[in-house]
Amino acid sequence: MAAGIYLHVPFCRQKCGYCDFYSLPKLSWIPAYLETVKQEILSYRNQGIVADTLYFGGGTPSLLPPEEIEALIGLCRDVFSLEGEITLEANPESSSLSFLRKIKAAGVNRISFGAQSVIPKELAALGRIHTAKAIDDAVFAAKEAGFSNISLDVMLAIPYQTEKSLQQTLSHFISLQPTHLSAYLLKIEEGTPFFQNHIERLCPDDDYAASLYLQTVAALNQAGLLQYEISNFAKPGMESRHNLKYWIGEEYIGIGPAAHSAYKGKRFFHPSSLAQYIRSQGKNLLLEGDFGGEWEQLMLSLRLTKGVDPDTFSFGQSLKEKADSYLRAGWMAKRDGKLAFTPQGFLLSNSILAQLLPDEE
Repeated sequence: MAAGIYLHVPFCRQKCGYCDFYSLPKLSWIPAYLETVKQEILSYRNQGIVADTLYFGGGTPSLLPPEEIEALIGLCRDVFSLEGEITLEANPESSSLSFLRKIKAAGVNRISFGAQSVIPKELAALGRIHTAKAIDDAVFAAKEAGFSNISLDVMLAIPYQTEKSLQQTLSHFISLQPTHLSAYLLKIEEGTPFFQNHIERLCPDDDYAASLYLQTVAALNQAGLLQYEISNFAKPGMESRHNLKYWIGEEYIGIGPAAHSAYKGKRFFHPSSLAQYIRSQGKNLLLEGDFGGEWEQLMLSLRLTKGVDPDTFSFGQSLKEKADSYLRAGWMAKRDGKLAFTPQGFLLSNSILAQLLPDEE
């Protein structure tokens, strides 16, 4: 089975106050980073690994020069016989028509814009430097450059957001006719500026956040962007093939600082240090644990709206019995013999999953 390749680009022009991903505003380090990434990719040569997805995540991958993106794709084609979905995350303000044409010619065939909102007050509170017009310009430029697979990110329960302002954002994004949309509830992580500055005081409370999530699910499904995972929606057949690997338990290899892998039954990762990554020439991988157990597979698969077949698990009978009360409550549903969360159930999925865990013998 083909693997996915995730390539972490840890650079941003400025760090957003809510961001807990590993990134830093040290653009002068890009050349040394690129040299190390290429060495790491080459370290997998002649291992018989075949990949059918490549995902440039960040950070802001669109800060890389187009010719370097082309070189990295070419290297992955050589080492991993790469063919298939190639995604690049981009910020609207750093996505000119010239840039998009160059990366399309380089082999990128899916673009994901960090759009978040069209409301100026909300964008300012998030520290985003783009405008609604910049989002429009980026999407129109992507289409002119030949992209037919375009994803947008929207953030929920952010400072100052209301049901009315969210509807403005969703209606605007829907009008742009993306093929995919990711909708993430803001989670304020310890250690971020949002946490230190108590930004939660400006955010909707948990009940209101839940209503915003359900509003989003309803609006996007009605627009033909069908929910297929807790936070992801797509036109039929346009689901993110790379991200699906995470949720259905397929193998993936992470390249770059802070990148995680799940391969040959093991999970491993690079520490979140660009300096250490470069010093070690990309050889600072650490073992995280085993990959692919039944409980892990249940937890990941239940993120998907298609759910799981209880009979494929050794604890299937127990799973069906424990799920019964959640079915009655409307938090889970049966679809084609599979157990799945409803949108209301997704909001409680972490606590429900803990109850579905097999009893210790």
